[in-house]
Amino acid sequence: MTPATATTTDAPVETDWPSVTIVVLTWENYADTAECLETLRDVDYPTYDVVVVDNGSTDGSPERLASEFEWCEFIFNDENLGFARGNNPGIERALAEGADYVLLLNNDTAVPPDFLRPLVETAESHDDVAAVGGVQYRYDTGAILNAGSRFFPYLGGRVTTYQDVRDRDPYEVSYVPSSLLLIDREFIRENDILYEGYFLGMEDVDLAVQARQSEKRVLIAPESTIRHKEGLTRDRSPFMVYHWMRNRLTFAASRLPLVKRVVFYVMFLATLVQFATFWAYRGRTDLLNSMYIGIRDYFLDAEFRSYEYFQ
Repeated sequence: MTPATATTTDAPVETDWPSVTIVVLTWENYADTAECLETLRDVDYPTYDVVVVDNGSTDGSPERLASEFEWCEFIFNDENLGFARGNNPGIERALAEGADYVLLLNNDTAVPPDFLRPLVETAESHDDVAAVGGVQYRYDTGAILNAGSRFFPYLGGRVTTYQDVRDRDPYEVSYVPSSLLLIDREFIRENDILYEGYFLGMEDVDLAVQARQSEKRVLIAPESTIRHKEGLTRDRSPFMVYHWMRNRLTFAASRLPLVKRVVFYVMFLATLVQFATFWAYRGRTDLLNSMYIGIRDYFLDAEFRSYEYFQ
């Protein structure tokens, strides 16, 4: 890899750029992961490496990827541990090998060569930044998928995304999606990152809340762009409804003080009534059942249910 010259006058010289470890989590998805790694091969940045974490795939994809992308490091989880627990071995490997930053990147993304530098430049230019994300475009249409996200704890934990770039300069947001998230080494070491109380989803919101509690911010670097296929895990499915319900209860119990937690529970209950009424009207008994199971499993502290359970 031959990096280009930095484009800003105050940017560090090539030999002084912080080291970045890119962690890519994959589960039984050879095609998307291979495409993602092919684009990562040509990243214009002098000191980065890639760790691929396979989350217990049984389809032969991890072995094939490891043989074709020997320049990457591979970690093989024994089972599907979910997003947070699945990524954490990669994060631990990165820290053990001295990475200054860890970049979480979804395996169903494609990156241009210049996507990494703006993330690092933004992180290095602000002392109070815990994490930085970029602008994500839809893989097929090129429309903006996410330019930052907002989380509303007092509206039952609802989230919205910015569909346009708010500023030419880096700007603060409620949270940055974990599909493209550069995290500072020291922030990881001093906080509960990634919190394993979630199987899928909410880990990025949780990270941002911990950042604010540490008087730090999360930013979007608009010059960093990627294309994202945003796979099936984003669909309104029984699997996602199950985790949506369970995760928000987990978040309230672990991150909100008592008074704010009570307000959250009231609004969460109102959200449940709204969802249940709509799904009952639409005949979506599968979603109603998933809502019930998610809430019940939270209170019983049950094991997370697998994707296959909801098929």
